[in-house]
Amino acid sequence: MTNNNDNNGSNTQGFDYDFLVEDSLKNVVKKVLKITSETGLIGNSHFFITFNGNDPSVTVPPELKNADNSEIKIIIQHQFWDLKTSEDHFEVTLSFSGEKKNISVPFRAITSFTDPSVGFGLQFKIEDNLKNTSLSKIQSSDPNKPEITNLDVSDLKSGEIVSLDEFRDKK
Repeated sequence: MTNNNDNNGSNTQGFDYDFLVEDSLKNVVKKVLKITSETGLIGNSHFFITFNGNDPSVTVPPELKNADNSEIKIIIQHQFWDLKTSEDHFEVTLSFSGEKKNISVPFRAITSFTDPSVGFGLQFKIEDNLKNTSLSKIQSSDPNKPEITNLDVSDLKSGEIVSLDEFRDKK
């Protein structure tokens, strides 16, 4: 099932849960970047953001581009300025070889977001691949917390109930 983006993640066959989960997780990234733009980084937080450089709305300096622009990684830590977020993208000025350069990245192009200071990371599908039915991977550096990886919902029978107990902390 696919989402045609005009019905909030649902269609006549049912809800597009993959789309809804992706959208919710991208909202986490939006909120973190919005808070950072208003207050600066909190504690030791810093962000590794990887995105699809082939997205036509991505704006990066030429030195970040190469023959394969499929993944570009930036770090928001010490030298960043003018971080701004909107509903569909973020903008930031970063230093490359001592020169300040502007970057603009639509949220749809983000493929991963990590805050290594707290061991938090999200991995996303490239928007063109949203028709793929595997869920995003949620990473945790805490060995006591499980890592949920690519639950392929296409293998599930219609109406089948999936227990999440195996993913919960055992206390």
